[in-house]
Amino acid sequence: MEVGNRYVSLKKYINGEPCESDLEIKTATLSLEPRKGSGDVIVKNLYLSIDPYQLNRMKLYNSSQSALSTSRRLALGQANHGTS
Repeated sequence: MEVGNRYVSLKKYINGEPCESDLEIKTATLSLEPRKGSGDVIVKNLYLSIDPYQLNRMKLYNSSQSALSTSRRLALGQANHGTS
Protein backbone atom coordinates (compact mmCIF):
# COMPACT_ATOMS: atom_id res chain seq x y z
CA MET A 1 0.00 0.00 0.00
CA GLU A 2 1.41 3.41 -0.94
CA VAL A 3 0.49 6.48 1.08
CA GLY A 4 1.39 10.16 1.11
CA ASN A 5 3.64 11.06 4.01
CA ARG A 6 4.34 14.54 5.35
CA TYR A 7 7.53 15.14 7.27
CA VAL A 8 9.49 18.03 8.73
CA SER A 9 13.02 18.66 7.51
CA LEU A 10 15.69 21.11 8.53
CA LYS A 11 16.03 23.87 5.93
CA LYS A 12 19.07 25.53 7.52
CA TYR A 13 21.11 24.97 10.66
CA ILE A 14 19.91 26.95 13.66
CA ASN A 15 21.77 29.57 15.63
CA GLY A 16 20.08 29.85 19.02
CA GLU A 17 16.35 29.08 19.20
CA PRO A 18 14.75 27.37 16.18
CA CYS A 19 12.15 29.34 14.26
CA GLU A 20 9.60 28.44 11.61
CA SER A 21 11.88 29.57 8.76
CA ASP A 22 14.51 26.97 9.82
CA LEU A 23 12.11 24.08 9.07
CA GLU A 24 10.00 23.00 6.13
CA ILE A 25 7.20 20.49 5.63
CA LYS A 26 7.74 18.09 2.73
CA THR A 27 5.62 15.34 1.20
CA ALA A 28 6.79 11.99 -0.12
CA THR A 29 5.22 8.69 -1.11
CA LEU A 30 5.85 5.83 1.29
CA SER A 31 5.24 2.12 0.73
CA LEU A 32 3.72 0.40 3.77
CA GLU A 33 3.89 -3.38 3.66
CA PRO A 34 3.97 -5.13 7.03
CA ARG A 35 5.57 -8.56 6.91
CA LYS A 36 2.94 -11.30 6.86
CA GLY A 37 2.68 -13.18 10.13
CA SER A 38 5.09 -10.81 11.88
CA GLY A 39 2.49 -9.09 14.05
CA ASP A 40 3.78 -5.72 12.80
CA VAL A 41 1.35 -2.81 12.91
CA ILE A 42 1.30 0.52 11.11
CA VAL A 43 0.76 3.64 13.22
CA LYS A 44 0.08 7.23 12.28
CA ASN A 45 1.78 9.93 14.35
CA LEU A 46 -0.39 12.97 14.93
CA TYR A 47 2.12 15.21 16.71
CA LEU A 48 5.78 16.09 16.36
CA SER A 49 7.91 17.07 19.33
CA ILE A 50 11.41 18.50 19.20
CA ASP A 51 13.11 17.40 22.40
CA PRO A 52 15.93 19.50 23.90
CA TYR A 53 18.68 17.06 22.84
CA GLN A 54 17.56 17.46 19.21
CA LEU A 55 18.34 21.19 19.31
CA ASN A 56 22.07 20.37 19.40
CA ARG A 57 21.60 18.13 16.34
CA MET A 58 20.01 21.07 14.49
CA LYS A 59 23.05 23.32 15.00
CA LEU A 60 25.92 23.54 12.51
CA TYR A 61 28.30 22.44 15.25
CA ASN A 62 28.03 21.55 18.92
CA SER A 63 30.62 19.74 21.05
CA SER A 64 28.13 16.96 21.90
CA GLN A 65 28.02 15.99 18.20
CA SER A 66 31.55 14.60 18.40
CA ALA A 67 31.12 13.15 21.90
CA LEU A 68 27.96 11.07 21.36
CA SER A 69 26.97 9.08 18.28
CA THR A 70 23.29 9.81 19.06
CA SER A 71 24.00 13.55 18.80
CA ARG A 72 25.17 13.63 15.18
CA ARG A 73 24.15 16.69 13.21
CA LEU A 74 20.94 16.35 11.17
CA ALA A 75 21.27 16.43 7.39
CA LEU A 76 19.62 19.40 5.70
CA GLY A 77 16.48 18.55 3.72
CA GLN A 78 16.20 15.00 5.05
CA ALA A 79 13.47 13.46 7.20
CA ASN A 80 14.21 13.49 10.92
CA HIS A 81 13.62 9.90 12.00
CA GLY A 82 12.31 9.44 15.49
CA THR A 83 10.95 6.73 17.73
CA SER A 84 7.51 6.27 19.15
